Amino acid sequence: MAFPRFPIGIAAGMLAALSLSGCSSLGDSLMDTIAGKVQLSCPPQNILADASRRLTYQPGPGRDLIDIDNEITINRVSLICDSDVDRRTHAGTMKVSVTTHMEAVRGPANQDRKTAIEFFVSVTDRANKVLYREAFTINLTFGENESRREIASAPVPLVLPIQAGQTGKNFRILVGLVINREQLEMNRRDRRPRL
Repeated sequence: MAFPRFPIGIAAGMLAALSLSGCSSLGDSLMDTIAGKVQLSCPPQNILADASRRLTYQPGPGRDLIDIDNEITINRVSLICDSDVDRRTHAGTMKVSVTTHMEAVRGPANQDRKTAIEFFVSVTDRANKVLYREAFTINLTFGENESRREIASAPVPLVLPIQAGQTGKNFRILVGLVINREQLEMNRRDRRPRL
């Protein structure tokens, strides 16, 4: 099943979910009714717990506080949804714009004030079958005396195919950070921020 969108990024993924709420719809619902348009609610959204944080150490064996290069945490995800469903056939599409909100912290070992943040957006069906997954990169440079920053990704546009009898609840939006095996094991042991 294809999800048309702007071509960016590479494929990536993870497991285990932590629910978050929040969804907004485009347009005036009264005008949608007058226009004969069916406006569906947004799909449920989740941050994957195992991929909600990325703690990066400088190269080498050191794993103390002074060895931390950066720490990234996903705080929340916001969706904007607009459906185009035929009132007679109950089929159509839903456009979903996904924005990921994160906190980036510069660690003691980060000397060049730069880090690349990789995160992914995925869509599953009710049976948790992955229908779409793509990764994106944000290249971040901290200011001269900046050690912490709240950032939001550029909106990721998706188009979900809606068949007769389906709603936004037939899909789920999953978001997480692209992490390695060591970072995954650290998250599973302890998700509390280090910085």
